[in-house]
Amino acid sequence: MENSESNTITFEALKSFCKQAYEAVGVPEQEAEIVSDLLVRSDLRGIETHGVMRLPTYIQRLEKNYVRKKCEFNIIRQKGATATISTNGSMGHVVSQKAMNLAVSLAEIYGVSWVSVKDSSHFGAAGLFSMMATEKDMIGYVCSNSAPLMAPYGGREKILGNNPLSYAFPSDKYPPVIVDFSCSVVSAGRLHLKRKKGEKIPLGWAVDSNGLPTDDPYQGTEGGGSLAPVGAHKGYGLAVANEMLSALLSGGMWSKNIINLHRPDPSGIQGTCHSFMVIDPECFIGRESFKKSADDYIATIKGSKTARGVAEIFMPGEIEARTEARRLEEGIPISKPTVDELVALAKRLNLSIPEFSH
Repeated sequence: MENSESNTITFEALKSFCKQAYEAVGVPEQEAEIVSDLLVRSDLRGIETHGVMRLPTYIQRLEKNYVRKKCEFNIIRQKGATATISTNGSMGHVVSQKAMNLAVSLAEIYGVSWVSVKDSSHFGAAGLFSMMATEKDMIGYVCSNSAPLMAPYGGREKILGNNPLSYAFPSDKYPPVIVDFSCSVVSAGRLHLKRKKGEKIPLGWAVDSNGLPTDDPYQGTEGGGSLAPVGAHKGYGLAVANEMLSALLSGGMWSKNIINLHRPDPSGIQGTCHSFMVIDPECFIGRESFKKSADDYIATIKGSKTARGVAEIFMPGEIEARTEARRLEEGIPISKPTVDELVALAKRLNLSIPEFSH
């Protein structure tokens, strides 16, 4: 059962409300459909930090013209299986779906592809884009930079993003293996969510402005602190690599030049950069052979001995796949603070209030 303090709503009802909100502020119908589906799908898979809790912020940025309402997707350079895209401050969700579709199309021709994007904005959960490749029985990879949220290893100045990455691998009998994480111990969204709920954070998630561990979500974000890198120097190294593969490769903005999602952006360009790679197993072992091998590999891992007190070993992305299936049947739980914000947004935009059940 989901949290009893949450309100539930169906996937379609929540998606419909989000789409109406986007259209109300001038987003074209087709693009409103894309971003709404991706936003609600995050909640459907249990990734609350990248779901509809962000809708009021996204809508406000569109209203203030901090983000372009109609997507621009300009191919500024293309050679063989590679392409570089400029989007002039468009919505990251829409941009990223288009970029991954392009990467899949190029991989169908060349076997391997790489598409880099500059001048985009926050794109939500990286795994939603890498897994698009698995729909064609291909392997997907996504990386991105972000606004400064994290100090470099050994530093105390918030100068690096937590720069997420995601891999997606197709299989046959099992759900796709989806590896999706940022290079900080937790995403900034987890701290924002804790703050909304009036909760403290575990020590180790973030440091304050002096570089010391803090349990205050405000001190770890807007209060001058920073997120802690996952695996200390290893997470720091991954964050650097992801930024070099997205921002530096595309010629886009990097590090402290990226605009924070929760701050004014008069230029209309947040500056986030992404890269998308697709590999077609047909060029190697073959698609069907790869999927069968993936099944054997997954079965071997899941069939290995569990630690004391552990009932089952999960593959990356498996819990999210089960959550998605369950929530399609039972509804999506939304926390009360987020419900209150969505209701306020509905009233402000003169929309019907979403139908939540308790």
